[in-house]
Order: sequence, then C-alpha cells, then structure tokens
Amino acid sequence: MGIRENLAKIDPSKKCLRFLGERILDVNYRGIQLSQHNRYDVVFITTMLTEMYNLVGRNKMFIRTSDLSKRPYNYPEEKVYAQYVNNLCAKLERCTQDSVRKNFFVDLHRMGFIYRYNEHGYKIGPFERSQIKSVSLTPLGAELVKNAADIFQRNLIYTKAIDTLTNGLADELLDVVSINDKLTMTEFQFFMSFIDQKLNGHLYTKSELVDYVLEFRSMSGFQRQAVVDIVAEYCDPKKFGGSKLNKRDFHNWKNETQQIFMLLDQTVLFELRQEKLVIRLGEASLFDDDTKLKRSLKEKEEYFKNHEVKKQPGFELHHVIPLLTAKSKNEFAVLDVWENMVYIDGYTHSKITHTNNKNTNLSFDNDDIVLTDPAGVVDEIDCEKDTNVIYNTKNKAVMKEFNESALNAI
Repeated sequence: MGIRENLAKIDPSKKCLRFLGERILDVNYRGIQLSQHNRYDVVFITTMLTEMYNLVGRNKMFIRTSDLSKRPYNYPEEKVYAQYVNNLCAKLERCTQDSVRKNFFVDLHRMGFIYRYNEHGYKIGPFERSQIKSVSLTPLGAELVKNAADIFQRNLIYTKAIDTLTNGLADELLDVVSINDKLTMTEFQFFMSFIDQKLNGHLYTKSELVDYVLEFRSMSGFQRQAVVDIVAEYCDPKKFGGSKLNKRDFHNWKNETQQIFMLLDQTVLFELRQEKLVIRLGEASLFDDDTKLKRSLKEKEEYFKNHEVKKQPGFELHHVIPLLTAKSKNEFAVLDVWENMVYIDGYTHSKITHTNNKNTNLSFDNDDIVLTDPAGVVDEIDCEKDTNVIYNTKNKAVMKEFNESALNAI
C-alpha cells in the first residue's frame, strides 16, 4: 500500500489524513521553506549589524566576491570586510568570510536589515541571484542597532524582521495560536506550513488548515504517533531515486519546522514550551497579560457583530494595517481593532501576504474595496464585495476614517 492508503487506514473519516497523504506525494510537500543552515538569535543578528555600523555606519561595505578556497587573500577594497569578520569571530566565534557573505547576509537582506548591491552598484532584490559586491544597513537595520539596549524594542524590531523573512508567517500564526492556545511542531509541519500553498489546483487557507489541526488533535495519542511513524518511514530519502525533487526527507522537513519555531520563539509574540508554540505574555511581549490577549480575540468577534456577517469557509480576517507596523504596545492595541479588519477570501489574502502586506491604504470603488500600497511599489488589490470581501456597507465611513487616521499617526 502507498502513503495515502496507509494514512487513511488509521481513520478513513479524517480529512486531515487524506490531505497529508496527497501533500506528501506533491513536489512541494515541504510547503514553507527557510534556510536550515543558518542558526542565529536576536543577539547574534544585533551583533552583526552593530559591528557593521561601527565600521562603516550606513555607508557601503565592499565584500569579497569569491570563496577563500579559490582566493585566500583579500583585495585592498575588502580590508574593512576582513576586519568586520575578524570582529565577529572574536565575539560570536563561528563566522568566516565565506559564511557571512553566502549565508548570513542573504538572510539579513531577506529580513530587511541590509541592502545588497551588484558589481554595478545597484541594489538587488532580496531573492534575486547576482554576484554581490557590497552591502549597507537599511533604516530597519540602523533602528535595531540604535535600540540594542532596549530589550522590548529590540525584540519588536526583530519580530518584524522574522515576519518579513517568513513572508508574514508570524502575523498569520498569531491568530492560530491565540485562538487555539498552542501549536505543536508536528501540527505545523504536517498542516500549518502549507498556508497559501497550492495542491492539485487548490489554494489552502489558514482556516482550512486550522480545521485539519483540530481534527488531528481529536485523534488519540496512539493514532497521532502512528501518523508520524508512517510519514517518517515513507519519507526516507534512501528509498527514492533520481533528483532531489523526487526524494522525500522527513528529517529535513522536521528540521525546517524546528528552525522556524526557534525563530518565532525569539519574537514578542511567541515562546516555545516543550515543542509547543504559545502566546508570549508579560513585559517582553505585546500582551502584558491574559486580559489583553482576550481583548484581542474579542475584537475579531466584534468584526462579525458590527458587520452583521457570519463566518464563511475560505475567508480570512485580515488586518489592513498589519499589527507588526506598531512601534509600541500602545500602537499595537490601536491597530488590533475590528475597524482595521476586512474579511477576505483566501486567494486575495495570499496576494497581500506575498507582497509583505504593503497594501495598507483602504478605499472604496462603489461597494468594492481597493487596497493600495501608499509607496506605490506593488499593484493595487481589488476586492469585489461578497466575492472577495464580506462586510457591511454601513461601516464604510468608520473603516475609511480609521485607516486614514492610523496611517497618518503610525
């Protein structure tokens, strides 16, 4: 029997097991992916940025353009870079000129902390492939350096960077974990890591995958362990021939989850307890206590109450101005209100998250909602009423007024 049949045999009634069997057979079975080779924390990243600032400020720093094995010496223009890496080695004890430029600088760029420039001096995109000649700090990178001694502000800035690196995952999981109390590594690996991914032409939304998580939780501990054992046994790369695309690697897949959870554990949103992601409470969190967390959950219910709508499959509540735009706990509380939410379909939600939530300006075209980027970098997103967005037109004025005032204030 194949993986689908073996999983279904545990409990044929469970949709989550049918999904998992189909997912594993798909070439994109791992879903959300990050670099598994870079292990770092907020102190490590802050040290890297601070050392760069101390040497060049926000000016460009020229880096080496080839491996040490091919060219053991540095060109004169790379002298500062060599000193930079030496300083990191003294403080962090695990950096080389090759690992910094090939691994850590890639993540720092994707987190929004540095710019990278090609040989012609032009900025390249975070995921663009090009030979890199120099780097410099971004405003966000300089802000982290400036706030290095303020633990809360430092961690809030770092949280924004992690959200950018994971393409909005931190913000997505905030709802999931706060409503459902926790998220285990297995639940994320098997289900939630497939947010906004396509399988057999179907886009899987957050709410749909949460249903699978809850269904998986309803199974007995013996059944859940049987699922893990079957998946682990099937996903043994030694059993597959051909290229990497043909192989399935359970441990590689699990390592990816561990890396993501390790990153989220360093944010002001989450902490890791016994391999479970839970909401962080207290001074180092955006939620001082359980009362503020409950208030946040209540605001979501207020949306449905004030718009007089019912929850629909395939739709997600979305904060027009992302919560992680906030620079303080007070600003976070201001943004975490029903007036800043829209109930949109999964496809539209996916388009917004894939542009790093830049579409923060809300306007109306008759009864349709238009979301645009104030900076004009990404295309506008049109939400047709009752097809892409569900809301009550009586709230147009309050939604528009809130959006305008919040964008001006934050």
